[in-house]
Formats: sequence, C-alpha cells, structure tokens
Amino acid sequence: MPRAEDLELQELWTSIEDVWRRIQDHPFLTGLQDGTLDEAKFRYFLQQDYRYLEDFARALLHLAAKAPDAEALRTVWRHVGTIFEVEEALHADLTAALGGDAQSLRAAPRGDATEAYVDFLLHHTAHDDFAAGVISVLPCYWIYREVGLELAARGTSPVPAYAAWIETYAGEIYGQAVGELQALAAEALREAPARAAELRAIFRQGVRHELMFWQQAYDR
Repeated sequence: MPRAEDLELQELWTSIEDVWRRIQDHPFLTGLQDGTLDEAKFRYFLQQDYRYLEDFARALLHLAAKAPDAEALRTVWRHVGTIFEVEEALHADLTAALGGDAQSLRAAPRGDATEAYVDFLLHHTAHDDFAAGVISVLPCYWIYREVGLELAARGTSPVPAYAAWIETYAGEIYGQAVGELQALAAEALREAPARAAELRAIFRQGVRHELMFWQQAYDR
C-alpha cells in the first residue's frame, strides 16, 4: 500500500498494483532480503544504478528548469545535490564492502534496461512539461521507498551490504525526500485533471522500467 494521503496519489498507485506485485516477488529483491542473492548480481546492479544516477541527475536539472515556483525549484535542486553527496557515496561504499573496485562504477558500460530507463526520463523531463516530468521521475523515488519498507518488514538481511541498502531506502531521511516528490506530483495531478490518464500511463511506464532494471541485474 502507498504511504500517501493524497487521493491523486492513491489513484496513481492503484494503476500500477499489478506491476508492484511482480516487483514484490522478484527474486533479486527477495534474495537481497534473505541473503541468497549472488553478490556478483548485486555488484552489477550497483554499477548500473551508478551509471543511471548520472542521467537521473540530468533529468532533475531539466525538471528544475520547468519548476512552477521557487519552492519546487529549491526542492528539485536540493535533490540533485543529494545524488552526488549521498547516493553515489552509498554505491561506492557498498561496492567496496563486497570486495569490488569502487572506481569501476564509472567505467561500467550501461545495460539495455539502463539505457531505456534514462532515455524515458530524459525524454519526459526535457521535452514535456513539469507535470509529465515529475510523474516520470516519481517511480524511482516511490518504488525504492516501498521496496525498502517491504524488505525491512520481512527482517534484517544476513548480508551486511544488503542490509545497509535496505535500511537506506526504508530510512526516515529517504522517506522525507520521497514525500517531497510525492507532494510535487500530487499538486501537478490536481492542476491537470484532464490529463490524468496520460500521467498515469507515464507513471506506469516508469514503474515497468524499475521492474526491468532489477530483471537486468538478476539476468546478468
């Protein structure tokens, strides 16, 4: 269930519940929680996610340029900084903890699912309006939050690196960031009721990209 009180967000979540069920049961994520996931798959995931974050930051910059007011601009701009100050450091630390070379994160070639996802984000944030752009980036925030909470509720992973990853996305600090993006998205939905179906379709496509991203890592 979504952690959101806005009716608009509840309706958005309802539109992707079938995909969410597939994500909940995905072997990559269940393996993270119970510790059975091959560490090489997780290192590959970290490499791909690191490369993804580079263009996710660019997508947020496009979104910031279209912000409807100063508050939205400050929020999105602050999130760009978080990617470089927090997210990239997390990926480097987890890679090193698993015996990998943190420097290799920058050199890893992008997988097909990674390319498809960043193309989707850059298209909507650069070429569409703020409403479409904020809805396109919302799955990355919201799905990771729900995954973190779901896995944390099942118990602590026996692999410290996996447990740290889960704790990060189930944590209060990340939850605050998700809440900020949800608020921007809810406002965009309220201001564009005639586009509800279009925006739900964008959100659903973003959630499907999340599923394919984990599948890519699992199939490595």
